[in-house]
Amino acid sequence: MTHTTVPSEAGARADLAALPDLSWRPFGREDLPAIAEFYAGCEAHDRNPERQSLAGLQEFWDSPRSRPDADTLVGYDPDGRVAATAWAGCNRAVTEQRGVYLGGAVRPDRRGEGIGRSVLRWEIAHALAWDHATRQEGHGPLAMRLYAPSDQADVRDLAERHGLAVERYFFEMSRQLGDSPQVPDLDDVAIVDWDSARSRETHQVVDRAFHGHWGHVDRTDEMWDEATGSEAFRAEWSVLAIESSTGTVVGAALNCAYEQDWRATGIPEGYTDQLAVAQSHRGRGIARALLLESMRRFAVSGMQAATLSVDAANPSGALRLYESLGYEQASSTCAYGLVRQAQH
Repeated sequence: MTHTTVPSEAGARADLAALPDLSWRPFGREDLPAIAEFYAGCEAHDRNPERQSLAGLQEFWDSPRSRPDADTLVGYDPDGRVAATAWAGCNRAVTEQRGVYLGGAVRPDRRGEGIGRSVLRWEIAHALAWDHATRQEGHGPLAMRLYAPSDQADVRDLAERHGLAVERYFFEMSRQLGDSPQVPDLDDVAIVDWDSARSRETHQVVDRAFHGHWGHVDRTDEMWDEATGSEAFRAEWSVLAIESSTGTVVGAALNCAYEQDWRATGIPEGYTDQLAVAQSHRGRGIARALLLESMRRFAVSGMQAATLSVDAANPSGALRLYESLGYEQASSTCAYGLVRQAQH
């Protein structure tokens, strides 16, 4: 495998500026509609199962945690069309692992010009420069990650040439809702509506349930509130598992509507974004009941399918559970990573 040497951030920015027929600037909020349209075109071409939305871009831009002025660039053609983005989203709120999302893209008709190579080099250089400038004692490793459809060979080759390695495969799974099984009764556990008053308690249960899973870091309260307050989150579809004898939350299914995906596929679907059961309560059918109740709510709302994504190497047996409920693999995404361990 050949690794491309990463220049300094200033050098990488100069390389972008030297590309012909492109002018670069950070994402402005006024740019977001054009950027959303650009991503939609790229994602349709690449058959990407997960798509950006204008609302999602606006939520990123508006978040107090985000620094679009530092972490993003958009490249415009002379005719004013978006040709490429360079996006290295640095998670400044979490120090256990210093995560950077590599989310750049190049418009299909401008691929093959070396733009993608320069974009990824800038993203990595920016991540390294940010980490070097802000690292403090006790900070964990720097983890830079990019996600692409498993069959997108050009991006996979680009990632590998820049030193990123495959870390995980994720299966996007779907189930038609015409014959959803009945939700079972559980011993001493009730499946109830989402309750915003119990959001903090649910946050703790969900984070603890994912301890030890690949890529997991505990979220701050602000990160959690952004997720449960997002345009995609559906409180009316989301459900909690409550232990009747103690009144405590022991599980949750947090469900979302990614309407940009519906427009691309023509199939309205409910998406289970987070499914978690406290370790002390596993093996009692709670996860199954949470999913079945989610399916029931999706169907009542007129959805045609239930969907979710699963780590193919998930150690909890989640893939077997989903398959037993009729979910089938619809597509696959590959996670590439470049991790720099903390220096002691």
